[in-house]
Amino acid sequence: MQLSNPQKTIARDTSRFKVVVAGRRFGKTYLAIREICYRAKDPGKEVFYVTTSYRAAKMIVWKPLKHKLLDLRWVDKINESELSITLKNGSTISLKGSEDPDKLRGVSLDYVVVDEAAECQLESLWGEILRPALADRQGQALFIGTPKSKNNLFYDLYVYAKDKEHDDWCAWQYTTLDGGFVTEEEVEAAKQDMTEKQFRQEFLASFETDESRVAWAFDRDSHVVAEHAPIDTRVIHVGMDFNVSPMAVCIAERSGDTLTVFDEITVYSTNTDEVADEILNRYPRSKIFVYPDPAGSARKTSANGMTDHKILENRGFLVKAPRKHDAVRDRINATNARFRNALGEHHLFVTKNCKHTIESLEKHSFKPNSQIPDKDSGFDHQFDALSYMVAFLFPIRKEAPILDDQPSRWGHKLSIY
Repeated sequence: MQLSNPQKTIARDTSRFKVVVAGRRFGKTYLAIREICYRAKDPGKEVFYVTTSYRAAKMIVWKPLKHKLLDLRWVDKINESELSITLKNGSTISLKGSEDPDKLRGVSLDYVVVDEAAECQLESLWGEILRPALADRQGQALFIGTPKSKNNLFYDLYVYAKDKEHDDWCAWQYTTLDGGFVTEEEVEAAKQDMTEKQFRQEFLASFETDESRVAWAFDRDSHVVAEHAPIDTRVIHVGMDFNVSPMAVCIAERSGDTLTVFDEITVYSTNTDEVADEILNRYPRSKIFVYPDPAGSARKTSANGMTDHKILENRGFLVKAPRKHDAVRDRINATNARFRNALGEHHLFVTKNCKHTIESLEKHSFKPNSQIPDKDSGFDHQFDALSYMVAFLFPIRKEAPILDDQPSRWGHKLSIY
């Protein structure tokens, strides 16, 4: 099958797991069919094509796949009801839907394509079913699709594959024009019928920021920095959110007006005593300022009845917390202003090893049609830990015009410093 140059780049790469983020009409289905046929050409292979639903698999791939294999004279048997094709060499190609992942259990796979991956139920489909199915045969996988928001596993896999530390993974990002199947005139015409966000997502293959995201000023490319040893751990600053599962801690160094979060702790089924011990084990010689949830001044979780704040003070921590909670909107605005203030300055960074913190910043959102942070998703804890620290050290001090290109939350404008 004749491939475009970007398709050739993907096909020729030897990585075991590939993630392709592409705009509409890039040629994703064509590439998927080519890869399926190429992997099934060797005898006795088990190959899956998985997309959003059984019906979608039949509509998108079934007919062109059958025609291609019949033209090649490879077909031994076609099962129309099960959407499977057995080849003369004993290989089998099966089309599946992701709407009921449990139906895909119990097989050993040599290769799988997950098409329109952002639309599939990847959380259970990949980790619980497809990845184990590839294990005994050292099978390979191709994830391909047009992006949605950053709040799904397709984005997580893309970020993971893009990291050069993972040799088995590779990732690409191509626009519609890169595919070569749609003219520039047609792409320009599409702009008239779509919002800017829709266009960037569908044609430029951009993972767009969710407009309801709490940390809307955070941008991975701008604020995530390389992992490094802190410059000076004689003084560290610790944000802490009290929970039993999980208890969240972010650890930062301060240089003037800039904070860099360089370490984190996320522990389940724990208490304040245990987390305090963990911090001291990591930084036994440091002067430690802790900025906890203000509720800890009354909250008692230890067997001896001490409050959480008292536990921290007894360990030698310098506890800094307001007597009562700041308005949630002030914590949120203070944190966003550190990431990017009205002058376009960045004063808050996170090292790449702090994966829970980064995930929280990218995925913690407001409840639909409201300005209430969603506490049910589980992405709030690290943000809260960070925002307690930021709001105490750099509280909102005076009003300033909000950035034109960012959403206004709570009717409250950002501050400048």
